[in-house]
Amino acid sequence: MAHPVLNLIQTWSLSDWNAVAEGRAELVLRAEDRAAVAANRAAVERGIEQGRVVYGVNTGFGALCTTAVDRRDLQALQRNLIMSHAAGAGPLASPAVVRLMLAAKARNLARAHSGVRPELLDAVLTLYREDALPEVPLMGSLGASGDLAPLAHLSLALLGEAHVLHRGTRVSSAQFWRNLGQNPQVLEAKEGLALINGTQFMQAVGLASALKAAQLAQWADAVGTASLLAYDGMPSPFEARVHALRPHLGQGLVAQNVREWAAGSPLWHDQKAHVQDPYSFRCMPQVHGASRDAWRYVVGVLETESASVTDNPLVFTDSGDGVSAGHFHGQPLALAFDYAKIASAEWGSISERRINQLTLGKRGLPMFLAADSGVESGLMIVQYAAAALVSRNKQRATPASADSIDSSAGQEDHVSMGANAATDLHEVLGNVERILSMEWLCAVQAAERSGRNLGPRLEALKNDFRRSYPAVSGDYYAHEGMEAALAFLQSTTLGSLDHAF
Repeated sequence: MAHPVLNLIQTWSLSDWNAVAEGRAELVLRAEDRAAVAANRAAVERGIEQGRVVYGVNTGFGALCTTAVDRRDLQALQRNLIMSHAAGAGPLASPAVVRLMLAAKARNLARAHSGVRPELLDAVLTLYREDALPEVPLMGSLGASGDLAPLAHLSLALLGEAHVLHRGTRVSSAQFWRNLGQNPQVLEAKEGLALINGTQFMQAVGLASALKAAQLAQWADAVGTASLLAYDGMPSPFEARVHALRPHLGQGLVAQNVREWAAGSPLWHDQKAHVQDPYSFRCMPQVHGASRDAWRYVVGVLETESASVTDNPLVFTDSGDGVSAGHFHGQPLALAFDYAKIASAEWGSISERRINQLTLGKRGLPMFLAADSGVESGLMIVQYAAAALVSRNKQRATPASADSIDSSAGQEDHVSMGANAATDLHEVLGNVERILSMEWLCAVQAAERSGRNLGPRLEALKNDFRRSYPAVSGDYYAHEGMEAALAFLQSTTLGSLDHAF
C-alpha cells in the first residue's frame, strides 16, 4: 500500500489519516515550521526572564492557578504534572488510536502556539516513526481541560516512564530510549501543560470511528441491496427521478448505490405480485442517506479540529503573551460525536429489521431461512443477537454531551464529556459492523435457499464469502458463521474512504 509523506501543517484526507492509523505515513516537520516553533519557544523564555506570571508556566494548575512557582522548580512542576495526571482507567486504546493521538499532538504543537522546544516535538515524532506506542487507558477524560489523563499517559513515554509497545513488543520507555541511543525528555516550562492540554484523544477516537464509518456506509448499501433482492423487493423506490424530488445528497447517493449493486439481477423489475415493501427496504435511501449526511458534517468538524490549536495558554510569538482561553474544551467534538452515535446506530437498527423480514417466512423464503423448518432453527437466534446489539446501541446513543460534572475544586465547572461520546461512538460502530455482518449472512443464505440471483456484483461478493465460509445444507454453528461474515466485512474494502460521505 502507499506510504504518503505528510507535512504536519497541511490538510489531511481520511485516506491520509488511515495511513497514519496503520503506521504507513511519514510525518514531516518542514524547516519553516520548525523555525516557527523555535521562535515561539523563545517568546516563552523571554517572558520568564522578564518575570511575567503566566498560567502553567510559573503557576500551579487548575484550582492552583494562583500559586506562584519559583523558577528553580519549573522543570519539576512540568514533570509532576505528567506523573500526577496519568490517572486513566480501563482497557488500553488500540495501536491505531495511539498512532492517531501521536500524529494529532504533533500537528497541534507544530502550529507554534504551544511554547515548546522543537526537540520535544521531534521526540513525539520519534515515537510515531519508531512505532513505539505508549499505553493509554481509554477512560478518565472529562473532555474539557484537554484530554488530561489520556494525554498524560501518552506523554509518560517521552519522560522515559511506563511502557511502550515497540513494533509489537512491550518494553519500558526508558529501555526504548536507551536502545535508540537517546535520552528521555526533561520538560521545560510550559511543556508538560502543552502535552496534556488539547483534544487529541477525542480527535483520535473520532478519526478511528470516521474511518470505520466510511467503510460501513458502503457495506450498509451493499448488504441492504442483497437483502432487498433476496426478499424479491421492488426497484421503483430507488429510481433517480424519485430522488430528484427530495434532493438530499446522501439519499440520492444511496439510491444510486442500490441501483448499481442490483444492476443485472433478473429480480430487478417491477412486475411482482406485491406493490410495496416494508420500510426497512424501500426507505434505505432516506435512512442510510441521512446517516451519510450526518457523517459528512462530523468529518468536517474533525477536519477543523485537527487543523486547530487546542492548547492552553496560547503563546503568541510576536507579543510574547500567554493567553488563557478555552480551546481545550471538547464541546464541538462532543456534540458532533453524539450526532454520529445516533446516525450510526440507525444503520444497525434498520439492518436488524431487514434481518427480521428475511426470517419471517415471507416472499417465498423458508421460515428462519432453515432448509427444514421445525427440525432446524435456521438463523432464528441470529436475529435475537442483532436485536440485542441494536438495543445496546440505543443505550450508547444517549447524548454524553448533555452531561457535565464539576472538577478541580470548581475551577473546571462545565465539561464536555467528549471523550465518553467518542468511546461510545466507537462501540456503536463496532456493534453496527457486527449487525451488518449478520445481515450479510442472512441475505446470502436467503438467496441460496430461494435460488435467487443477486446480479453480477453481489454474486461475485457472495462467492468470495463462500470461498472462506462454504454453505452447508442444514443447521450449523451460528456464531462461527457470524464471525466469518464479520471477518469478511472487515477484510473487504468496497470503496474509497475519501468519497464515502
